[in-house]
Amino acid sequence: MKKTCLVTGSSGFIGSHVADYLSKKNFSVRLFDKKKSKFKKKNQKSVIGSLKNFYDLDKATKKIDTLFHFAASADLNHANNKPFEAIQDNIMGTSNILKACIKNKVKKIIFASSIYAISEQGGIYSTTKLASEMIIEKLCKKHSLNYVILRFGTVYGTR
Repeated sequence: MKKTCLVTGSSGFIGSHVADYLSKKNFSVRLFDKKKSKFKKKNQKSVIGSLKNFYDLDKATKKIDTLFHFAASADLNHANNKPFEAIQDNIMGTSNILKACIKNKVKKIIFASSIYAISEQGGIYSTTKLASEMIIEKLCKKHSLNYVILRFGTVYGTR
């Protein structure tokens, strides 16, 4: 039986590439984003929703083996100019994802953090990433949910 993966932030740079890779490796792939991905492949299913809406995430995480969490307010300037939006998106969105994963018995979560999480630079963006990491670590240990935290530096490429 094929393993099913959900990729949040699937219309973004990292999320779209991860979704493509998972599809090539014959996983069943669900895309989750607030807008339809222009990179969606025919063998991928798309779910339009918001990290701020637990109901959207609850539906999207049913019968998922692994969740790749790449959705975020990732632009440092935007996050620092609108800090409460960044907190809602990055911290509360991550909390909603964890709640849905625990409820639906997802086996593993892979979280895209940032090198800024351990930096003096980055302002509120740094804080949201570090706080999300800490929440993931505590809740995943408490609920026996496997997790991986990836700290990306600057990413670039096509798309």
